[in-house]
Amino acid sequence: MVTTSQDVRKIRLLQIVDSLHQGGMENILVQVCNRLDPERFEITVCCLSRTGPFAGRLREGVQIVCLGKPPGFSLATVRKLRSLIRNGNFDLVHTHHLGGLIYTVLARAKSATSPPRIIHSEHIILHGGDLSIRRWLQRKLLYPFTSCLFTVSARQEAQLRILRLSHSRLFTLRNGVDGDRFRPLPGDTKERLRQSLNLDPGLFWVGKVARFAPLKRHAALLEGFEKAALENPRLGLLLLGDDGSEKKRVLERIEASPVRARIIWAGLQQDPVPWYQAMDLLIIASDSEGMPNAALEAMACGIPVLANEVCGVSEIAGEGGHCWIEDLSSPRLIQSALSRIAALPASRLQAAGETARRHAETHLSLDVMMEGYRRLYQGGLF
Repeated sequence: MVTTSQDVRKIRLLQIVDSLHQGGMENILVQVCNRLDPERFEITVCCLSRTGPFAGRLREGVQIVCLGKPPGFSLATVRKLRSLIRNGNFDLVHTHHLGGLIYTVLARAKSATSPPRIIHSEHIILHGGDLSIRRWLQRKLLYPFTSCLFTVSARQEAQLRILRLSHSRLFTLRNGVDGDRFRPLPGDTKERLRQSLNLDPGLFWVGKVARFAPLKRHAALLEGFEKAALENPRLGLLLLGDDGSEKKRVLERIEASPVRARIIWAGLQQDPVPWYQAMDLLIIASDSEGMPNAALEAMACGIPVLANEVCGVSEIAGEGGHCWIEDLSSPRLIQSALSRIAALPASRLQAAGETARRHAETHLSLDVMMEGYRRLYQGGLF
């Protein structure tokens, strides 16, 4: 007897996130949902608090549910999620970050006679409040309710083990990048591209792609950039991203900057590819990252990366000479790094970009990432 796709019951998958606003985790979630076979998976994305601009990137057929959670803990949201799980008859629930896990475990408790399995993922290296005793206890108590636990970088996995927050099925599933979409400019066309984006073709453009969250350290970057730019009139700063608690303060700082004319805020770009291609260097000065998508996307576009040593970028730097992993913990150190890299010969930077592209193609394939997610959801990784 031949089995057809119609004979195979679809896997009902529920994704739990706080929102679909700009972020690396949200970007990966959208890519995963869009690339899973609709003949094999029936997908619902539940936003606990609100939806966001990335919701528009989801393919037709992926259902979106928003529970409208207010700030703070909400029992009403637990009840709404319990009803969603009960009525949806889901096989799997994938929770992203601790908040989603808390609500899912509480909602799942009385949601059905055969509750769905929980897959949980952590997407950044724990820092600040996530290292408090309260958060540690929450994770320690809730992780055992999951079928498996994964991180997006080996550094995260090692941290969880050191913190005694391990799991019998703990592993790393690294992010990937679409090398067909994110690719270098063809030929010598960067000057024309910059002109089309209203960027000065003669400047050395340092790019940052992130929302305005404290851990992204926009203020420190601005201070370090200003110091370097006052010494080097060729330096320009290109910021992509929107939203976040620091937005108002950062934008006010930009307006007051002594090098305001060389700072461009382009906002959230639904198609960031040309903006990456227009850069000379991507900088990630964050306090913490897991496996930042901006680094993968920039590398796939042939752009080298400068990253703070506390971020997961060190795992994809290798020995290829396409990334600079340094201590960027102060504006002075940021200034020094930017000044040094901007002074490198053009041939050295071009070689770094070409190496970055080759490394992304070889080691950071989206196809490899997707195969991992398919096996994960179909039970092959645990």
